[in-house]
Amino acid sequence: MKCVHLDFHTSPLIPDIGVKFDKEKFAKTFKDAKVDLVTLFAKCHHGYTYYPSKVGTTHPNLKFNLLKEQVEALRSANIKAVCYITAGLSKLDADNHPEWHSCDFNGKPFDCKISTAKEDFDKPLEILRWQNLCLASGYSKVLEDTTRELCESIDVSDGVFYDICFSYYVCGCKACKEGMKKLGLDPENEKDGEKYYIIKRIELMKKLTGIVHEYYKDAPVFYNGGAEVYRPQYHPYQSHFELEDLPTIINGYDNMPLRAKYFDRYDKRYLGMTGKFHLTWGEFGGYKNKEALRYECADMVSLGASISVGDHLHPSGETDVETYKIIGHAFSYIDKIEKYCENTKAVSDIALYLGSNSASNMGAIKILQIMHVEHDVIVAGDDLTKYKCIIIPDKADFTNEDKHSLVNYLKGGGKIVCSNQAVFSELGVNKIEPSKCDVDYIKCSVGDFETPFISYSSAYITESDGETLATVYEPYFNRTHGHFSGHQYTPYKSQPASYPALVRKGNLIYFAHPVFEAYNKWGNFVLENYIINGIDLAYDRSIVTTELPSCGRVRLRQNDKGELTLHVLYAPPVNRGCVWILPDFPTLHNVTIKIRTNKNVTKAIAVPSNEEVKFSKDGEFITVYMPPFSLHQLIVLK
Repeated sequence: MKCVHLDFHTSPLIPDIGVKFDKEKFAKTFKDAKVDLVTLFAKCHHGYTYYPSKVGTTHPNLKFNLLKEQVEALRSANIKAVCYITAGLSKLDADNHPEWHSCDFNGKPFDCKISTAKEDFDKPLEILRWQNLCLASGYSKVLEDTTRELCESIDVSDGVFYDICFSYYVCGCKACKEGMKKLGLDPENEKDGEKYYIIKRIELMKKLTGIVHEYYKDAPVFYNGGAEVYRPQYHPYQSHFELEDLPTIINGYDNMPLRAKYFDRYDKRYLGMTGKFHLTWGEFGGYKNKEALRYECADMVSLGASISVGDHLHPSGETDVETYKIIGHAFSYIDKIEKYCENTKAVSDIALYLGSNSASNMGAIKILQIMHVEHDVIVAGDDLTKYKCIIIPDKADFTNEDKHSLVNYLKGGGKIVCSNQAVFSELGVNKIEPSKCDVDYIKCSVGDFETPFISYSSAYITESDGETLATVYEPYFNRTHGHFSGHQYTPYKSQPASYPALVRKGNLIYFAHPVFEAYNKWGNFVLENYIINGIDLAYDRSIVTTELPSCGRVRLRQNDKGELTLHVLYAPPVNRGCVWILPDFPTLHNVTIKIRTNKNVTKAIAVPSNEEVKFSKDGEFITVYMPPFSLHQLIVLK
């Protein structure tokens, strides 16, 4: 599914809202761009609705029911229309009801960069931070009433999208403190505050979804901010997941794969969400390279995701021609390959076992992608037996049940690669204590390097009767104002420490350093190869092997017909100013992909050209000889 998220956050200071809206042109714009669904605005962050409202305030410079006209236009072209309601941000409600402001746990309203003081009205506004509203306050009634009114005014059978529904802090406003007391929670205990926050969010999600389903029982309902890997408590209450991700400026091009592979675990649709913008939301006049957007869309479908591209409608209601040339270019390509990308699952025999440190998890994903290893993302409690190898990066909180499962997996022939704190004695490595060094050095053979190299971290001191494969070299002293040497790190001592850096104990490979977090932060070439060499000791990369450059991406999936679909992408991100962009899409030649499969492959077809691709068989392996390609190539193995 190819979607557009059409923002419409519009100031009351702007006149003539929607005056250039043309139903036929609006419908044709999206139809020509191959769009299947558009998210339209019922209520925006400024606090105004775009339909006649009795429970809220219609935008003062809108003279007709814009939302209804937009919905009718889209559906006349067989395009779905989802309705958007802002939740956590509504400037009008925030200005009128300061008692609804979200506060820190001490009761102080969170800093808002939008001043309401008259003396500041003409002061330039650079960094925008809206006033966040507490969804457990009286404001929740506004959301309920708005939802009911919307359902009675507009056909929302295609779905409702609620935005800004979650934050990473605990609210300590008056309403929350009083609510905690009623539930028997301690209003001075922040942990109890966290419990209350979750209780009230789930309660509101159930209530709002219930209202929508009173009118349209099968309508999808999504709460933005709840589609996060580390917020599983909210996942059951989402009809689907929209993975908001702006790779140029916020999360880079490695973030989407981690999230998509995680949400693939649910039997629900998930969308990747990027933007047409060069920078971020609401960037009028900011355009992304059309080939970069095509790459991002191809990347999403190669991960089994549907696509959502963010845009912002001009206050006049007129769609931007250039934007839909860019979106249409990307969507036209996806339109030709989409049927081969739907209902697919990754073909993998290695998994990333999510730890409790997001930076470490991200570092592991980066390494696996550099290795061109198709993998799953799993969590504690998942079935481990389908995997030959499991990677547990840096830090994890193991229950006794988790430990039992991992020990049995290891005894059953499975292999584990783990690091730093993500180990326990039953696996064959005893943790003693963290090293007191600020940073230390690692010595082992890594390519051309034999001398100790910087770890950018320090090891966990452990003991094991396993084989030591790398040693720690400590610095002479920690770098302080009173003890330092040279410009940066203190040199290492000439003798190794008494504890190891890398250990092999049976089927276990253990790195004593938080190598994945360090790699995620520093991206060091020697450290990268050190980690890859350690993983290679446990995992033979037997499903897919290739010599594709490190910026390439290889994803092998199987569709519901049993066919294998091979996605190969290549576009090196480049740092320009404050962003990462994809400016170049070189053509690659002589790329081969070796795949181990028990399937009787009889034909390899390049999509969308529908040309046969040369391949050879050798026992259980087939080698695909890729045609020259740039950006993305899909091969269907019949």
